[in-house]
Amino acid sequence: MDASADTFAIELRNLTKFFGSNPAVTEANLTVEQGAFFGFVGPNGSGKSTTIRLMMNYLRPTSGQALLFGKDAVKYSAAIKRDVGFVPSEMDYCLEMKAGEAIRYAASLRRCKDWDWMRHLCELFELETGRKIRKMSLGNRKKVSLVIALMSRPKLLILDEPTVGLDSLVKKRFQDLLREENQRGVTVFFCSHDMDEVQSLCNKVAIIRRGSILEVEDVSALSAADCRRISVKTQEDLGPLLELLQAENVRRMDDSWHFLYRGEINVLVQALANYSLEDLQIGRPSLEDAILRYYGKKMEKEESELG
Repeated sequence: MDASADTFAIELRNLTKFFGSNPAVTEANLTVEQGAFFGFVGPNGSGKSTTIRLMMNYLRPTSGQALLFGKDAVKYSAAIKRDVGFVPSEMDYCLEMKAGEAIRYAASLRRCKDWDWMRHLCELFELETGRKIRKMSLGNRKKVSLVIALMSRPKLLILDEPTVGLDSLVKKRFQDLLREENQRGVTVFFCSHDMDEVQSLCNKVAIIRRGSILEVEDVSALSAADCRRISVKTQEDLGPLLELLQAENVRRMDDSWHFLYRGEINVLVQALANYSLEDLQIGRPSLEDAILRYYGKKMEKEESELG
């Protein structure tokens, strides 16, 4: 897919999808630069997979537009499907074929002839090519999808929950391969529920909720926000103190308290000195913590608008 260097790998322009009267994606605007390792995160039902299906023209938008390397996803659907590596959340195609047959079929459609590379992918992911896809587990079906997505060494990979069902060894091999592909210039659009995985792989992340993109931010900026994650083990009740200190996301689990704290750390430590502590851990917030804060801010805004 030919594209100039200043063209975005992905561009969404007021992309909207309704199912009947129900909005699934609402005026989504997003740009992903070429060569990015870009995360796409949100809770179940937030519109992640719907957005991806619109990008791949498996769904038609109600309004708006998705462009891949400057080409309209609807108008240039065939070229996009041929040149973009796509992993769906579930592999529900070619079920009556054996894995090897499905790979050869996809290779013929994409005009791929690098059989050494395809064999390498099958060996890397420990894929049993002689098994019928219908009889495979979720993880093994996912391996077939990964090989098909990567076989043509595309400039853009669109991955919807690509590591679900994979064992830890294959998962690490896949992640390492993604890093290598990204380093040689491949754009990766990575949708996952695994926040640790997104944090370790991605440079930027878009947060989506109820079909609306809330924020696009550098992962490093989100995970190094102006607060700390605190864990305190004590038999005493810290509830009143944490309310006074305006701690966020407070959770009590047995004899441990977990919360986020934005104030001066010395103030917290001095206050906790009045209690009998068994353990105290202070760390930076995770990406999941940061995203939960964005959701909380959005919900507070919605509630205030409702009065």
